Amino acid sequence: MRNFQLKPEVKKYLIIFATFFGIIFGITAILVTMTLVSRNSWKTALAQEMQVVLDDYSHGSFSVGKYLELNANISTSSAVYSLLKKDGNQTEKYYGVIVRVPSILGPVPAVFIYNEKKGVTFAGYASDLGKAGTTIQLSLSSGVMNYWEHMIPKILDKTEKR
Repeated sequence: MRNFQLKPEVKKYLIIFATFFGIIFGITAILVTMTLVSRNSWKTALAQEMQVVLDDYSHGSFSVGKYLELNANISTSSAVYSLLKKDGNQTEKYYGVIVRVPSILGPVPAVFIYNEKKGVTFAGYASDLGKAGTTIQLSLSSGVMNYWEHMIPKILDKTEKR
C-alpha cells in the first residue's frame, strides 16, 4: 500500500479554498439565522402598520388578528392577516392583505380588506407618503386597482389556514 501525500502547492491551494468556502458558509449561516430570528418582528410590524391604516379607514371597527402563511412566491411582497370586526357579525370572515403596489414613486404598501360576500376594498397605504400621497392617489389608475382587487382572492386561496 502506498502512502498518499499531497504536494506542498496543492496543500496551499486546498487551505486557501477551504478558508474561502468556510467564510462563505459562515456568512450564509449568519444571514439565514438573522432572517429567521427577525421574521416575528417583521410580522408584528406589518400588523401594526395595517392596524394604523384600518383605524384611519374604518374608525377602529377592525382589529388585526393572526398572521396567515402564504404558500406562493407573492409571500415575499405581501402578507395576509385575519381581521376581527368589532361591531359586525362574528361569523363573517374578514382578511387584511398588505401588498406592494407599483406607483410612480416606486412600490408602496397598500392595504386591502377582503370579505367573501362583500369582495375586496382598498383601505389605504401603509406608509406616510407626505406630499406625494395626493399624487399617488391621482396617479394609480383604475386598471391597477382592478388588477389587485382581482388578485386578492387568488392570494387568499394560497393561505394555509383560512
